[in-house]
Parts: sequence; structure tokens; C-alpha cells
Amino acid sequence: MSHEHPVDQKVEPEKDDFYNEKADDVQLHEDADVENSKIEAVRLVVPITDDPTLIAITFRFWIISFFFSAIGAVIQQYYFYRSTSGSFSIFFVNLASYAMGKGMAKVLPANKISIGSYSMSLNPGPFNIKEHALIGIAASTAANAAYAIDILSATDLFLDHRVGPLGSLLLIITTQSVGYGMAGVLRKYLVYPAEMVWWSNLVQVVFYNAMHNTEKFKGAKMIRGWSYMKYFWVFCGGMFIYEFIPQWLAPLLVYFDWICWINPFNKDVWAIFSSIYGGGVFSLSFDWTSISGSTMYLPLAAQLCNYGGMVLNYWILLPIMWLTNALGTKTIGKPLTSKLFYTNGTSFNIHTVLNPDYSLNDALYNSGEPAYMSPMYAVGFLTSFIALAGCVSHVICFHGKDIWRNWKMAIGSEDEDIHTKMMKVYPEVPQLWYGIFYIAMAALAILTCEVYNLQLPWWGLIVALAIGWLLTLPICAMNAITGFGPGLNVITELVCGYMLPGKPIANMTFKCYGYMAMYQCMNLVSDLKLGHYMKIPPRSMFVGQFWGTLVGACFNYLTMVLIIDSQRSILDGTKQDPTGLWTGQRVQTFWGSGLIYGALGPARMFALDDKYGFVYLGFLIGVVIPIILWALSKKFPSVKWDKFNVAIIAGGMNSFPNGYVVGVFPSLIVCIIFQYYIFRYHKGWWKKYVFILSSALDTGAAFTGLVIFLFLGGGISPTLSVNIPSWWANYHTPDGDNAPYMAVNRCGAATPDGWTGGV
Repeated sequence: MSHEHPVDQKVEPEKDDFYNEKADDVQLHEDADVENSKIEAVRLVVPITDDPTLIAITFRFWIISFFFSAIGAVIQQYYFYRSTSGSFSIFFVNLASYAMGKGMAKVLPANKISIGSYSMSLNPGPFNIKEHALIGIAASTAANAAYAIDILSATDLFLDHRVGPLGSLLLIITTQSVGYGMAGVLRKYLVYPAEMVWWSNLVQVVFYNAMHNTEKFKGAKMIRGWSYMKYFWVFCGGMFIYEFIPQWLAPLLVYFDWICWINPFNKDVWAIFSSIYGGGVFSLSFDWTSISGSTMYLPLAAQLCNYGGMVLNYWILLPIMWLTNALGTKTIGKPLTSKLFYTNGTSFNIHTVLNPDYSLNDALYNSGEPAYMSPMYAVGFLTSFIALAGCVSHVICFHGKDIWRNWKMAIGSEDEDIHTKMMKVYPEVPQLWYGIFYIAMAALAILTCEVYNLQLPWWGLIVALAIGWLLTLPICAMNAITGFGPGLNVITELVCGYMLPGKPIANMTFKCYGYMAMYQCMNLVSDLKLGHYMKIPPRSMFVGQFWGTLVGACFNYLTMVLIIDSQRSILDGTKQDPTGLWTGQRVQTFWGSGLIYGALGPARMFALDDKYGFVYLGFLIGVVIPIILWALSKKFPSVKWDKFNVAIIAGGMNSFPNGYVVGVFPSLIVCIIFQYYIFRYHKGWWKKYVFILSSALDTGAAFTGLVIFLFLGGGISPTLSVNIPSWWANYHTPDGDNAPYMAVNRCGAATPDGWTGGV
């Protein structure tokens, strides 16, 4: 018999097993004179009120979070093989889950279900803001293209070796989960302090509070008297409709390389101005996924450093190296590529010098001509070393005192952020939980490496995890403060290349565990900060995050298998996609690095007496420049020297190592308009509109990508795949190529015999 709640019936909330009873005794109110955050943006959008009786873990949470975690993992993995860097918008999840949650609250009975000693009501009451936010956090944890997919894709595409389903899932889950233990230890330094803003979370805070019409947003009116949500829907809908043009009808608008059209068959023009193969100088893009809403609110100084690095590398250094043929840049044939070549520019085939276990056969390799990477790819390693060393040096120089102060706070200081004080009403996740979980995942990781012949011994895995522990704090601190930061992928490759030379799979696996320990820790502490802002009990956060990880792993794997099986010839580089939308460049870059550092080894590729030995100078440059800036800040304190961040500049220089330099110019324009002009001269407008507007535009663009993938791109069924006919904005010949042009952007000319029509 069904027991439905009438719409106007008030259902008494039940106790949450993850909630501490002492919270009932605490009531916090917002008042003009009440203590608030020291960060202006946080004061503007994060309420200092809380209702500790709201439940986060509910039956609705399990059902809705599973649904959106699965969809998010599929879409994000889909974009991994696409040329544009779109993403599955968490704001779409927030919108749809809100409707589903409200609907379930109306129709589900109040009956209880039990699993062992744990019980919950099918309908504990109205759909609340904490439940809603935790659904979003679980979905965002799942909605990632798991880094382990790089290993599985590379071995499948380039070594014709597919790891079985169980081994694949273990690899994905363990690489995604080792960061949990680190997040538990570092939360006191990366979550609790007010300075650790984690900027993207502020947009979500605005969104959740606007949807649930909380006190801070109740009655707030936008343009024409609209509510926050009406404003959101108008701009979200407009972007959703518009994005069908660049994402489907007119791909040329994604790569609007207008300068290239002046002389498309000149090879120098192609190499400098093409955004697909070259530097993309002054290239435009009318695809919002190439720009993103983060350009509207991330700190101006950090964004200018990032885009400054892109301009320096791709608009200045690349043309100089190409036109002068420095280090043989022009001889290689493509300015930006992750492939290896001989000195005459012909491709190097790694398969001819590998043993049956995929390790390097030294005798075969030494008997032939040595392989080299493209010069711009080598510059990418230089800038990666600068970014990593610069991040550590910058954080120590300019934020060392803050980290020391936060450490003292962790052992008893009373100088705490208001939101940290408010969270004390909830029981923390014991360090023992994080410790046990970390040890269990590390043990499973060792088992996976040994059983599935990933070439990485147990001691090598321990070294990888140790690197993650060593460098996670400064990298995450920079991300929390600026919105930018380097990764550990390059340094882990370097270390493993010296430890285990000649083993490409071991190198990729070592990099995956070392890098993902930091990256997942960063994602987890970012979500913990969102939970901090939304006042979600920490133990509920722990459950929600791991649940999203498990669901995401399964659907990441399934999506990878389906896409590789249907697009193999494009992804492995043997065939060019005429639309320019499918690409294996990300996998090729990962595989290229595996060959450089793994099979061939850094001792060969970056020998100090060879032409690429200069890359190691990156460590020295990265360490020294922040020290100089710190010294200048003491000498000239009126200048904000800390805003000049060499780590972010170097990160921008290495943003597109595999090509597809898309969105630099339009992103810079949007950044200057919103973060300089509007923020400086119309700050009231910026405070009121920017976060909700950025979420609306991102949601509309992401939802368009979802619809195209599912209903026009064959995502549900190949029979639903609809190809747009050839026309001026989607040019291709009847046989499916772009001849006489090299790509949809109409830059360069190609025939089956290679380059034609120009220099």
C-alpha cells in the first residue's frame, strides 16, 4: 500500500547517522556585526547561517547521485577524446537533481528500509540544500576522465594490449582513491583557513542558495525584476541554443583562424596561425567551452600570468623557433606534436625496438639512428620543471608564514575562520579512517601492479606515493589561492625514467599513481571546502566522495571501451577526423611521454651534453625567480610582487603541448572585460551577476554537448548519429577529408603525398 505525503504536510526530519546530536544545541545567526570571513568574495556569497538538523545522506541521495555520477563519468570521458575541452557541468546536475529531489519528496512514501543495523526513510522530509549539495559533490567526484584511462587507452591503441575489466577497474579505483588519506591529513591546512578559497566553489554556493531561496538570497532581484533563477534560466537557455552552432553546425567557429585564410597554403602561415597544428596566434573561437565561466571570476593577476605564459610560448617563442628552424623545429614538420622523430623529420616507430614485454631492446635501438622529440615539446618539459619548482618556491616565500600559522591553529590556536568555527558542531572524520583507507588502497595498488604486469615493482609504487606526499601541500595551496597550479606528471616521469629505464608501462603507471595522489587529494579538499561552505557534516562528505569515485570508475571504463572500439583509427593517428572534433592527441601525448621517459629514458632524451639537456635548468629557474621577487617585495613593499607568479606563467606556457591552441585570445578578452573593467568600474554589477552568469553560460554549453553526444553523435545508438552536410563552416569532401585544406579551420594544404601548395 502506498503512503504519500500531501504537498502541504510537514514531515519531521529524522536523525542522520552521520550527524552529531550536540548540533541541536547550536543556533547561528547572520548579523551585520557578527564575525565574517576575511576574504571579500567569501563574505559576499557564503552565508554565516546553518541548520544542523538538515540531513545530507538520504535515500534520495543514493538514487540521484548514482544517476548523475554515471552520466557525468560518461560525458567527461567522451570529452577526453574530443578536441575541445568541454566538461560535464555540475550546474546541470544541480538543476536536474533539484527537480528530481523535489519530485521524489512529493511522491515517495515515508516507509523505512534497513540494511543490517543501518536504516533510513525513503522520504525523510523536504528536499534540502545539504542533500542537494552532497549529490553535486558525489557527481563531480565521478565526473572526471580518470587518469588511469590514459594508461589503458595508450596500451590498447599503441601496443594492441587491452587490460581486462577487473584489472582496469582496480587500476582506476586505486589511482582515484589514494588521495583520500592525504586529504584527511592536509585538510587542516587546505580547507580550514580562510585564505584557502577554492574559487570555483563560490559559484556553486551562490547557485545552491539561489535555488533553495535561502535567507541571504530571498527577495534579491536581478535585471527587470527577475529572480536569481529566472536570470539563470534565460542565459542558460540562450547559451544552450547558441552552442549548437559551433559544436555541431559550424565547427569552423571553434577554430576561427582568420589570419590563416589570407594565405592558407603557405606553410609558415599555417605553422604560426593555425590553432589545430600551430601556435594559433590571434586565433578566435566562438565556442564558449573554449573560454569557460572561470575567466569571469578567477583572480585577475593569476589569469594574466596564465595567458601571458600562453602568449609568450605560442605567439612569440614558437614563431621564432619555427622561422629560424631552431633545434630543427621546422625539419620535424609540425610545431606542436608529441611524436618522436629521426633527425631528418621522419617518424620514429617504437614497436621496432621493443621486446615482447614492451621494454626497450637496447641492442636494436643502439644499432639504429637515435630518436628525438620536437623542440617545442622539449620546451614543454622545461616549462613544466619551472612550474613545479616555482610553485614550491613561491608558496614557501610568499605563503610560508600563513602555512606555519595554520599549523599552529591545527594544534590549538583560537584564531580560526568563522566557517571553521561553525563546522565544529559536527564530528570530524577520524584520522584513523583516512589512514586505514589509504593503506587499503595502497595495498590494492601494489596487488594490481604485480598481477597485471604493469612493470612497476612494489617499491616503485611506494616512491610514487611518497612524491605525492612531498609536493601536494604547495601545489594545492597555490590552486586554492589563485585557481592555478602545476601537476606532478612530469616530475614523476623523470624520477621513474631514472629508476626503471626501458619500461614505458612502468613509467606510465608510476606517473599515474604519483600524479593522481596529488590530483585526487586536490579535488577532494576542494570538495571538502565546498562542504565547509555549505555546512555538510564531514562524515557525510567522506561517504559521498567515495561513492562518486566508485560509480565514476565503472562508467569511465565502459565509455573508454565503446569509444576506442568505434574511433580507433582516428585516435591512434592513422586517420584524420574530417570534422576536427575527435582526437587522440591527449592519449598520444601521454604515450609520447611514456616513450621519452619510459622506453628511451631521460638519460638518453635529456642527456646533459645533448641538444635537450637545457630542460633541467627549469628547476633552477623555478626556484630562483620567486626568491628574487620575495627579496624585491622586502625592498619595495608597495609593489605586489607576489602577483607575478612564475609557476602560473610557466603553466600557461605548457597549456597545449599537443597542439589545439584554442581559446587563448577570446579568453583573455573576457578576462579583461569582467575581471578588470567591470570589477574595477562597476563592482556592484560584478558582485550581483558574475557568479550566477558564469554558471548559466557553462551549464548551457555543457548541456548542448550532452544532447549532441547522446542524440546526434551516436552516444545512445549509432543509428542516432547525424552528420551535418559539407558547407563553408563545416568543409569536407565526399570521401571525408578536408582536402585541399589540412583541417576544418582551412589552414594548410595536404594531399596523400604530404604537404602541398606552399613553402
